[in-house]
Amino acid sequence: MTVVGSISNFGWGMAIGLSLAFVALFSLLAVVALPPEALTLYAEKSRERTFKGRRVTVALKGWSGPRRVAVNFELVSGPRGIDASLEGEGSSRVLAVQSRFAGLFSGFVVRVGAGDPLGLFVRSQLHELDLALEFLPTFLLASREPITVAAAMLGDLPAGRSGFGQEFYSAEVYNTSSSSKDIMWKREAKLPSDRLYVRVGEANIPETMTVCFLEERDSEERGTAIWMDLASEAIARVALPAILSGTAVRLLHVVDGDARTTQARDPAGLAEMVVWLWKKDGAREMTRETPKDSDFVVVGQVETQDPETMALVLEKPSLVLTWGKRNPVIGSGVAFFTGKEDISGLVAMVLSK
Repeated sequence: MTVVGSISNFGWGMAIGLSLAFVALFSLLAVVALPPEALTLYAEKSRERTFKGRRVTVALKGWSGPRRVAVNFELVSGPRGIDASLEGEGSSRVLAVQSRFAGLFSGFVVRVGAGDPLGLFVRSQLHELDLALEFLPTFLLASREPITVAAAMLGDLPAGRSGFGQEFYSAEVYNTSSSSKDIMWKREAKLPSDRLYVRVGEANIPETMTVCFLEERDSEERGTAIWMDLASEAIARVALPAILSGTAVRLLHVVDGDARTTQARDPAGLAEMVVWLWKKDGAREMTRETPKDSDFVVVGQVETQDPETMALVLEKPSLVLTWGKRNPVIGSGVAFFTGKEDISGLVAMVLSK
């Protein structure tokens, strides 16, 4: 009886073992037989744009064919300076991203894994998403008002006899920002109104202003995200007031002696300019211009340690990018920028020349 029972138990054990082996073999074949597209994941959009601080979501799509295995997705890595996560279930996922910095971010790597229901076998593959996220500087959301550019000196008489400087352009009511020397006293004596009127001269705003962004040090040494953000905000604060005042802005980007240029005539073009600044490939028009050919210079504080760059900063109106709380005074026409300073006066000075 004991021998018969042992043989019976052995038979059941063999049967169960063979069943499990067949199940495992079936699971293995199901994983191995998966087509290559089953381990793929792609972004529905290759480009998405918003302002820094805002949350953006990009739909991701995987293989939608029949499956005998469980497929999972994992965000392995992404660019520094942003918060990113995968959301959703099933074959569709959503990449949710929020950035505290302005700039161009790419390099999202996702692991796509396929495993059998028993969890015995796993097959996985890494994918870098063809996705570039563009976060614009928040200054582009600033009040769209042109800056006040000082008019040229006027003569005593707007017509008849030649005066000093430019011709009479228009008259406006005196306000707290007006200069008392521009009050039209002779005209006031003939006018019945109690209001004071001042002369306004044509400011001769230039048609184009060239801004040089001089970048002679590897941005990786400064922290890519922080550096992109600081420079993007600086370019926006220099260019937007000029554009709103009617001046086209040319950006001369000089990196290790290589100079490339682009131009913006409106706020939409300025947004494209900021994104262009951080593209390392693609069509970038080369030029033989040098920083000395520019009207305004934007440069990092570390670059000013070079005597030639320091001489350029002292020669031209310049904006020095820095993280320091206490900044030394270099000279007139030079401002330090940590991301918050109002530099409209410096831009107005350039436009009035």
